[in-house]
Amino acid sequence: MDSSNNKDEALARNIGRPTKSSDTNIRQHLMTVAFDLFADNDYNQVSTRKIAIAANTTPAMIRYYFQNKEGLFHAAMSQYRQPILDTLKQYAAKPSLENLHHIFTIYYTTMQENKNLQHIVRRNMLSKNNPQIKAHIIQEGPQQTFKLINTMLARLQTKGDIKPELDPELLTIQFLSLCIYPCAFKPLLTQIISTKMDMAFYQNLAQQNYNMLINSITTEKYNAEI
Repeated sequence: MDSSNNKDEALARNIGRPTKSSDTNIRQHLMTVAFDLFADNDYNQVSTRKIAIAANTTPAMIRYYFQNKEGLFHAAMSQYRQPILDTLKQYAAKPSLENLHHIFTIYYTTMQENKNLQHIVRRNMLSKNNPQIKAHIIQEGPQQTFKLINTMLARLQTKGDIKPELDPELLTIQFLSLCIYPCAFKPLLTQIISTKMDMAFYQNLAQQNYNMLINSITTEKYNAEI
């Protein structure tokens, strides 16, 4: 172990084990700082020391909470991704077409409130470095999202709410395109449309997307029941 690591460990011992009252705040602060750094820099350019300095702590605290930089990266991403996945799991278990509107809303809200999320995903998807980071992002984010929405739509079709001639997998791709495109291509869209792309815009878009789907994919049986 080099001298810098010895100093970090010594300082960590002086700081001591975080109390329960401060534990959550320290962990959250590290995730917030790391998230911003990963948004502005390539993964390889962000060291645990750089994160620790920005967070006014030591690399030893990163090891204490997350084991290493990769663990911190995944935790920082999960805090925004997991609430969406938890909601999708509930909807896949008890599917309802009305839930599609909420999925649009929660996705747009998450992306609007955490604009760096798109930057981090895009940067790591395009990078040829760190294939394990790219694989983890795909596995824990898009892959799970696709599977859950596809399950939800397939069950709604079996239930008789969605037209039988529609392919649930293709419908999932269409649905995700409606979610992702207005957020991922916002810089382009702001140069094309005259409407301000604020939360009111995304709320209106969520409602119109939902109305469009309900009018195009639902069966006569579903429409007769509502």
